[in-house]
Amino acid sequence: MFTDILVPIDFSEHSLAALRLALKLARANKGRVTLLHAGLSPGVGTYDLGGYGAPLPDTLIRLHEEAAREQEHALRKLAQEELPEDVPFRVITRKGAAAEEILAQSAEGGYDLVVMGTHGRGGLERAFLGSVTERVLRSATIPVLVTR
Repeated sequence: MFTDILVPIDFSEHSLAALRLALKLARANKGRVTLLHAGLSPGVGTYDLGGYGAPLPDTLIRLHEEAAREQEHALRKLAQEELPEDVPFRVITRKGAAAEEILAQSAEGGYDLVVMGTHGRGGLERAFLGSVTERVLRSATIPVLVTR
């Protein structure tokens, strides 16, 4: 059934609930899980690169590298805390827009299933912020199980 499960992690309680569900599925099917953190480095996208006082390119590079190291460290720590020893796992970080990176990883990785949480936003908040989960649901080429 589902033996190779991709679990996007944004460190919210919703993504942790998705991870716990994915672990149950992996255990039942003797499968493995891949924890994926995808997104832009925090804060880097907010800089006005064309304006006064914009950081130098080497500063941006260092910020991206440091953020990537911190994200990977946090993901490995989460795996250590949440994953039982009998479930094989991988940890992957990707830089870029979350939905696009999740879709790319799901297409490239040979997964059977994506299990992801949703914040359940609606109305104007969803219209302005968009929904990573919705974008993945609309474009994924493999099954997506959404939990809340």
